[in-house]
Amino acid sequence: MSGFTRTRQPQPLTRAQAIAILQPIASEEIAAILSQQDVFRLDHDCVNPAGHDAIASCGDVVCPHCAKVFWR
Repeated sequence: MSGFTRTRQPQPLTRAQAIAILQPIASEEIAAILSQQDVFRLDHDCVNPAGHDAIASCGDVVCPHCAKVFWR
């Protein structure tokens, strides 16, 4: 006899089981995303050695040193 064997439907996961499976995966993904960002703004790409400076200009908030737009 060949083909598929009939089995019962798998039981749905409980909330605790789903959290136990997804939490390690989600925490690894979040850590990978946050590692690429400067969460504490220690690094900057501004020409000003002190970092970005924000001023209002024509309704926008920009850095006068590198022209990075923070808010439009």
